Amino acid sequence: MLKPIFQPLKTTIHNAVTILNLSFNRLSKSTKRSLVVVFGICVTGISGMLVQQALGNQENRIQFKHQRVVMPYDISGADERKISDKQLRPIGKMEGETDGQFDSFCVAVDKDGSIFINRNIAYSQKAYEKSSDWKQISREKLIEYERDLHFIPMQARGIKK
Repeated sequence: MLKPIFQPLKTTIHNAVTILNLSFNRLSKSTKRSLVVVFGICVTGISGMLVQQALGNQENRIQFKHQRVVMPYDISGADERKISDKQLRPIGKMEGETDGQFDSFCVAVDKDGSIFINRNIAYSQKAYEKSSDWKQISREKLIEYERDLHFIPMQARGIKK
């Protein structure tokens, strides 16, 4: 069934290879030798560069992060009237390794857009109310954490994408 579809392609490729073969065979022996040596040097150089790049300095590589921290101005404010001054809106969780230590904490914002983190969240109905466990941080500190840690968004909490 596929043979009739690929027959013209096969014929075209066969004709092109035949023309290249005849052209190469017409060359003198020294020219053939030179072309083969140049081709070998090019392949060796490309292979060497690929190996060098793979074994190169890992710190200079750009790391792709598939998720960014959703900042307070990105959050849907449709139900802003329902939120009290003590209520926090969860953004997500950050986790990863910093200075050889595993770090993990929840990130939330208040009605005014201030950013808070909690490293030891109590999983209860009052988990996202302001308390002494929630520490306020600056946007710059959050961006610094974002460079080192992985962000896990809370998608079920009305966050815009």
